[in-house]
Amino acid sequence: MYCQGLARGKSATDAYADAGYKPCRRSASALRTKPDIIARVLELQGNRQNRLVLSKTYVIEALLENAEKALGRKPVKISRRVKIGDGEYQDEIAEVYLYEGAVANAAIKMAGSELGLFIDRKDFRISTGYDKLTDAELAEQLVKAGQLLLEDQASQVIEHDEGES
Repeated sequence: MYCQGLARGKSATDAYADAGYKPCRRSASALRTKPDIIARVLELQGNRQNRLVLSKTYVIEALLENAEKALGRKPVKISRRVKIGDGEYQDEIAEVYLYEGAVANAAIKMAGSELGLFIDRKDFRISTGYDKLTDAELAEQLVKAGQLLLEDQASQVIEHDEGES
């Protein structure tokens, strides 16, 4: 349990206490430096990393296989009971091709999302309030804005040297 705690990122002291030992910082630190402990922690971390990679690979492969079956490109195995005599039945396995458009679309969308092929788009709108004004009110606002602009330019002195072009 000590190695598992370290592999999960716990401190040596916390992993030591979680493993059932009496909390002792010095003992936890000393145990952490032992070669067999280091090797086991690295092994656990490696196994965890491989499991995540394999898990992601498995999910994508399963989605693609599901899409192939839902599109009718691969057969689906089904089992059915067939009567072979008086009160006797036998299970029979058959391969059939099915088309399930909704299932195929869902599988393709999930696989595409995982691969980053789609972008979520959002519609943002900023309202300035001008869309609620009448034409006359809008014209009045434009005149005021123009006057302020002219007043601002008139207050600034622009010097121009005749020698500059």
